[in-house]
Amino acid sequence: MPRFLLMSIYGLLGLVTEIGGSRLKPVLSGPSKAYLGSIVQFHCRVPGWSSPLTYELHKDAGDLIGAETGVTVTFHLPVTEGSEGKYYCRVTAEGQTSSVVQFHAVTPVVGASLSSSPDPPVLYEGEKLALRCLVRKGTHLSFTWYHDKQEVNASSDLYRLSGDALTVNAASERHSGTYSCTAQNQMEVNPRFSSSRNLFVTVKKHISTPKLSFTVFSNGSSLMANISCRSARGSPPVTFILLVDGLEMDVQRVDSLESWSIQPVSIGLDMGAAQCKVQADTQTLLSDPVRLHVVGGAVRVNVTYLYDADSVAAAAQLKCIPGRGTFPTFSWSLNHSSLPPEGAAYMLIHHGQILYLTDISSGHYRCRVRDSFNESSIWVESEDILIQKRDLAAMPMEVIALVFCGFLSVVIIGGSYFMFWYTKRKNNSGEHCSDRKFCPLISSCVFGRFSCCSFSFCQRMRAKSEAILRMNEPAEISL
Repeated sequence: MPRFLLMSIYGLLGLVTEIGGSRLKPVLSGPSKAYLGSIVQFHCRVPGWSSPLTYELHKDAGDLIGAETGVTVTFHLPVTEGSEGKYYCRVTAEGQTSSVVQFHAVTPVVGASLSSSPDPPVLYEGEKLALRCLVRKGTHLSFTWYHDKQEVNASSDLYRLSGDALTVNAASERHSGTYSCTAQNQMEVNPRFSSSRNLFVTVKKHISTPKLSFTVFSNGSSLMANISCRSARGSPPVTFILLVDGLEMDVQRVDSLESWSIQPVSIGLDMGAAQCKVQADTQTLLSDPVRLHVVGGAVRVNVTYLYDADSVAAAAQLKCIPGRGTFPTFSWSLNHSSLPPEGAAYMLIHHGQILYLTDISSGHYRCRVRDSFNESSIWVESEDILIQKRDLAAMPMEVIALVFCGFLSVVIIGGSYFMFWYTKRKNNSGEHCSDRKFCPLISSCVFGRFSCCSFSFCQRMRAKSEAILRMNEPAEISL
């Protein structure tokens, strides 16, 4: 009996020592997240301890949530918006506190939707697009984006993802399409999802400078011009305005990139300069002017020879140019015989305006022009153009003779002038006198620098000059 009592005392002393020692450090376990309205459980125990202890559950700065006794105790906690915080437990008998469990109260996500800037989501190439995935309720969310039902890769160069936002700094046509997003609660168990409706984004192309062209047709009693105004690229709808000499003649709002307008014209009459103006949301562009002028005036032919390596004409280009007007049709003839549209020795291009002679047939060529829209109109013809093979290396004998004769004439005239100048110079040093008389052949003796020559001197000069003229060649005159 005394022995049993002694052992009980030793056990009680050991219990007191363990309670006050470092071995009674509790451990708290529990979830880090839970949805609002649910009930969570936190468990507190001392590892390796088998006797009941009293545990307290505290939150944040020390708020007591509850106390339980047992070897392992469980605290049941209804989750509210105020439940979020830091939780820990401790042993009431001067035990240590446990590590902290950070708990988050999660609001289930509902009501996902998309917002855009600009709104509505219609923009032009190069502008910025910003989309946000909004939710009516929900916390601790992650977002997934879709473009035309394909998930957007976060590492893509086409988009920039940050939180609930998708941004495109410089939109292009490939950014057009349907966008949607899905918001998800970041829960490992039972995650909640909410997806937005589709949002269609339109990225418009800038319109290009319009071009104006027209065709002419006859409506029986008069001629009409069917005028086309067209932009090669852009996003409709656009507004086309037809201007003639700066005055608005027609305005059309169309869902395409081309418009047509009908205007009356007359043969040979200049109806003015037509231009096309195109207007979009942010652009206004003007075409180059085109004169509304139907064929008329004189016709001429420009000829260009093409030479081979031996300087022989291998081909010739003949271009038919009407004096004025538009929409001509062309016809060619050789020695007054019409040339068919195709031939072995020639080729017609640019609707027959240019005739290429690949094998030159010498002869007289002529071009004719009339209005293409009126088969009964009168042909306007050019003058005959003589085409023949040429050799740059060969020079006709007549040309050589002409050049030689010209050179000989220059030599004779130049030599005569030199001798005349030389004679006058020698006279300047000759005899001076006061008897001033007229010398019929060398008038400078009286009226030039040598105005004081003697009459006998003049006679000698006249005799020598007459001898030179009879010989028809330059000779030295000695005084």
